[in-house]
Amino acid sequence: MISADLTVASLLDDHPQLLDVLAEYHPHFKQLRNTLLRKVMAPRVTVAQAARIAGVPVEEMLGMLRRAAGEAAAPAPHAAASPSQGADGGESPRPPALAAVPEAQQVHLDVREDIARGQEPFARIMAAVKGLRDGEAFVLRAPFEPIPLYDVLGKRGLARWTESLGPGDFRVWFYREPAASRSEAPGAAGAAADRSHVVRLDVRGLEPPQPMVRVLEQLDGLAAGQDLEVIHDRRPLFLYPQLEERGFAHETDEPEAGVVRILIRRRGVAG
Repeated sequence: MISADLTVASLLDDHPQLLDVLAEYHPHFKQLRNTLLRKVMAPRVTVAQAARIAGVPVEEMLGMLRRAAGEAAAPAPHAAASPSQGADGGESPRPPALAAVPEAQQVHLDVREDIARGQEPFARIMAAVKGLRDGEAFVLRAPFEPIPLYDVLGKRGLARWTESLGPGDFRVWFYREPAASRSEAPGAAGAAADRSHVVRLDVRGLEPPQPMVRVLEQLDGLAAGQDLEVIHDRRPLFLYPQLEERGFAHETDEPEAGVVRILIRRRGVAG
């Protein structure tokens, strides 16, 4: 059965006719008809994330997709929250690290016109990110919440803060948090001197169970001597037992509202 954590790539491989259903929810998904763009975007986006991009409840989109595929629709939950409520705008205050970035050090890129013309802005976005200097913030304006970018840029060490400015209008700030804020965290003194062995993974904004899945996948590929630092928007209570079973120790810190850092290392390995 089609599920919320199924990727759009897998969905369209099994049911190519469902592209029309996605296109009805948001014009952006019409780009999936382009084979190249589909290879770039579809593997990164789950059905739950697609619903959030379109600004509709996940269960509503699932129902439409299942009916179009000839599957029996699952019973609707008693309360289905709108995925658009997950945007940072209105949910959390502007991070202090962003408040300290002057306007002269803000790199702005508006891709609304690109997307309206059916053009893929991914290359322009990555070029802007690649050119970021120390202390600069990348400010992206888009007609939908660019959820797939959160993971892509998170792997490049960028935190993010999202504003919902109105229907079909989002502004997302990508920035590097000051190293000082990490080194001053309890228990981090000395360990912050050399963080080259720390792999950073930002799972904020992902729909469950994707955060846990991403963390466990990253741990499976962790090299000897490496630690994993996870940036989350909440304490992952269901993850902790999984870490214990796999022999990992973990330390959790909440440096600011909406930011939870979990440092994960193999037991018996000194920090």
